Amino acid sequence: MNTVLGARIKRLRELKGLTQEQVAAFMQCSRQKYARLEKGLIDISYSSISTIAKIFGIKTEEITSAINITHQEDPLFRDGMHTENTDGFEIIDAMLDTFYAHRKLYNSVRQVEINE
Repeated sequence: MNTVLGARIKRLRELKGLTQEQVAAFMQCSRQKYARLEKGLIDISYSSISTIAKIFGIKTEEITSAINITHQEDPLFRDGMHTENTDGFEIIDAMLDTFYAHRKLYNSVRQVEINE
């Protein structure tokens, strides 16, 4: 799941025209740590996602959501007819990725609250 979030963060960073060094400086961490975050090699906390969202000037949900807000998926079935150009497994996989991302974020926030 970290790879999905990391890939989304990388894409958003590139769209904003920022380098890894610039984002790492805003986050007050090393470029290497930030690069590992983008590659999904380390866990990302909800507070880090919130910080990255602020840096990019977007909502946190734009990072954690597996479905692009600008791209509306067509339903798999319409009036009993399957759309030929849509792969149902890709949509289900995206839904599962979203579920696991939200569950992992919830657990990381809950763990921080328990430890405090």
